[in-house]
Amino acid sequence: MNLFKNAITFCLISTIVFTNCSSSDGDEKEDPIVDTTMPTISCTADINVSVDVFSTGTEVTYTEPVGSDNLPGAVTNQITGIASGGVFPIGTTTNTFEVRDAAGNKTSCSFNVIVTQDGPSQSMPYFVETNPTPNGKKWTKVEELSDEFDDTALDGTKWHNNPATDPFGWYGREPALFDPENVSVSDGNLRVTVLEYDTPKTANGKSWTHGGAILRSKAMASPGWYYECRMKANSTVMSSTFWIAFPFNCNTGPTRKLELDIQECVGRVHSGTDSWASKWDNIYHSNARQNRTCASSETTTSPKKIDLDEKNHSRYFVYGCWWKSPTEILFYLDGKHVYTINNPPSTFDIQGHITMAIETYDWNPIDANNILKTGSVEERTTKYDWVRTWKLEDE
Repeated sequence: MNLFKNAITFCLISTIVFTNCSSSDGDEKEDPIVDTTMPTISCTADINVSVDVFSTGTEVTYTEPVGSDNLPGAVTNQITGIASGGVFPIGTTTNTFEVRDAAGNKTSCSFNVIVTQDGPSQSMPYFVETNPTPNGKKWTKVEELSDEFDDTALDGTKWHNNPATDPFGWYGREPALFDPENVSVSDGNLRVTVLEYDTPKTANGKSWTHGGAILRSKAMASPGWYYECRMKANSTVMSSTFWIAFPFNCNTGPTRKLELDIQECVGRVHSGTDSWASKWDNIYHSNARQNRTCASSETTTSPKKIDLDEKNHSRYFVYGCWWKSPTEILFYLDGKHVYTINNPPSTFDIQGHITMAIETYDWNPIDANNILKTGSVEERTTKYDWVRTWKLEDE
């Protein structure tokens, strides 16, 4: 009898170490018991860190999670991401930790370290990671060529918005009229809303079925200065632009018709778009053009572009241009230098007007599926958060 009780006691102890006993006949029998209990692990919440615009990353320290299990032998490892105390780059880094028990069961958890750079400053141009400001110099804002658009109406001391009274007298490219009624200022933005008219409008002796707009600075833009805007394109076939237009007159001069395009894009392309423009709804496109001279109507250009992974209407982008010299023009996207036009087809040594034109193109024509009549106001609106111009001065 005591021998039977001892067998039962041994059986109970053995169960703890994965044995299963039977003592009906006084004999021991051992069978492995499978461990199906999953280990557990819990990660910290996402970590958000902000760094200055000239940083490419930052050191981040966090508490590394350690998993647990119902039995000894669980091991925790990091399987993605960067260890605590490492340098995290700009953007989102996902850190994943996994705990595995002695039986091979495993559980994981993840959290993100999100590193963002400070946004554009009102005290200098938006440069990210590297600062090209020459030694001994500083940037000073040119107020008459800068606007935060924080009022409730367009500042008429800074901008023309009527082609009938601006220095160029250009009413638009048919069928879209440059119509001042389509320009407004609200919510801290200059807004140009395009549309299809219910009834065509007559202007400058022509009939117009659609409406866009054009704005030009009253002050003149000069070589050596930096020009930038924060813009969100409209979602239609019409353009969203930021450029410098130069006056042209064979009697009074200048005798060269120049154009400095900082950004020119459209909100939508389609099957009828010319093949060379098939990506103009996700593009950063610039150009230094000589459209003609008094002696020749020939156009010569120096285009530069990069294709984007995002649509131009998907968010605000910061487009910048350092018109560094008459023969060297640098272009920036969201604070980063992306390309340079050297030795353009003409020497860019004259003054011009900052221009924002929302227009139609024959190479991206209005098609049957357009939203110029049916789209929401937001879809049909190009928005400029601000325009800023800077010049270099001695410190």
